[in-house]
Amino acid sequence: MYLFNRAFAYIRKQKAKTILLLVLFFLIANIVLAGLSIQSATETAKTLTRQEIGADVIYTFNTSKLNTDFRSGVIDPSVDRASLEGAPLYGNLVQLLDSDLIKSYDVISSYEVTTDDLTPYVYTPTSTTTTGTGTGQGGGKSIIGAYTSSGDLSMRTFTRVEPQDFIDETSTLISGRYANQDEIDQGAYVVLIEKTLADLNKIKVGDRLSLTPTLDGYDTIALDFEVIGIYQSNEVVDDRSASMIGSSLLAQNRIYTPFRTLSSMGYTENDMNDVLLDKAIITLKDPLDVETYMASIEGRINLVYGNISANDAVYEQLAGPIETLGQMSNVLVLIVVIAGAAILSLITALTINQRKNEIGILLAIGESKTKIVSQFIVEVVAIALIAFTLSTFSGLSIGRMISDVTLSSFINTETTTVVPTGMGGGNRSATVTAEEIEPVELNVKFDPIVLIQFFGAGILISIISVAIPALYVTRFNPKQILTNNG
Repeated sequence: MYLFNRAFAYIRKQKAKTILLLVLFFLIANIVLAGLSIQSATETAKTLTRQEIGADVIYTFNTSKLNTDFRSGVIDPSVDRASLEGAPLYGNLVQLLDSDLIKSYDVISSYEVTTDDLTPYVYTPTSTTTTGTGTGQGGGKSIIGAYTSSGDLSMRTFTRVEPQDFIDETSTLISGRYANQDEIDQGAYVVLIEKTLADLNKIKVGDRLSLTPTLDGYDTIALDFEVIGIYQSNEVVDDRSASMIGSSLLAQNRIYTPFRTLSSMGYTENDMNDVLLDKAIITLKDPLDVETYMASIEGRINLVYGNISANDAVYEQLAGPIETLGQMSNVLVLIVVIAGAAILSLITALTINQRKNEIGILLAIGESKTKIVSQFIVEVVAIALIAFTLSTFSGLSIGRMISDVTLSSFINTETTTVVPTGMGGGNRSATVTAEEIEPVELNVKFDPIVLIQFFGAGILISIISVAIPALYVTRFNPKQILTNNG
């Protein structure tokens, strides 16, 4: 107890030195707290970003190899594409779905239907100039894998409540509802139709449509579908793309229906496994699981003409600046702790050198070296605790300011990513800008863990700055200290 009395008596007596240490600790504390707060906030922001964006793994045709082999004559253009090794068949996709990392998946396949009840939408060219008849390798807005019409309208399948086109905002539901999970699993005859087609034929939600699929192996029998929703396509059709495809393949003539309706039509499981997909989109629970998932499915399918790619570019774009900010805060804290300890050690060493007389007298009257060093530590720790407490609010404000300035440089950045669209559609470049993404904010605030780390760092700096010079002096006996001091 006596060492505490001596410590606080010295603090009150040496006001100038106390104020100097208080100011120094206050500055160090602000920077350390700002760094620790940003460090904690970046981890939370990255987690929320991952949960918000998710990660897609896309299974499509390897269009580059397919086109190369077509041109070189390795495969005949008339070959059944479903027979190509590694092609995106439903049976191949099933082999990729056995994983706890998967959140959901969407199976996108297209076929055409005929109808006597509906008038299809017909595109009206804006000019008389056409760009060609199409060879099956262009038209990124067309239905993947098909460039000639065999029906009046086209059907596009899905396997989750909100189809991928609606998630991507390629299509927007404007009335009605999506299919529920039971309807999707049972292959109910329910459809979503495009607004242009609905207006043209005066169709509303709840109406029934008689449609006849034009599928290989399917008897040409009309089926009764219920309209449960009307959507609006956001795709832009121009003269070039419209001239390359039949009218049934236009976005306005596209109808969405559950993938399992094929089973309801009479397809066996073997038939289902042989269904050629435009593409399949597997959404993982966490973008950080992409590498783990890709490693787990490696070798399951011989991807000669198939391609499996991860589409997590948006997460990488958003997480990059956050990750950089976190690394900066780590370096900042480390530098400040080291520099602060060094500066304080120098100041303390000079102070202790001036207190050799006091140390020698205390040792002479029988005070232990441990208690003398403890007294010096108490003096510095007491000042540090006061400074660190005062800096709590100002440190958080500095943390917010640093994070805002750093992330603001990201606002004007953009990333161009190549997104595979599947067979025949090639790839499309998508430029992602920060304005198009929900902004990520760092919620720099009080966190019990941060505060524990904060005060822990303060105490550590105090102990290091005092212990080293104090132990150096107290290693001598009282006679040596007092004689040397004199």
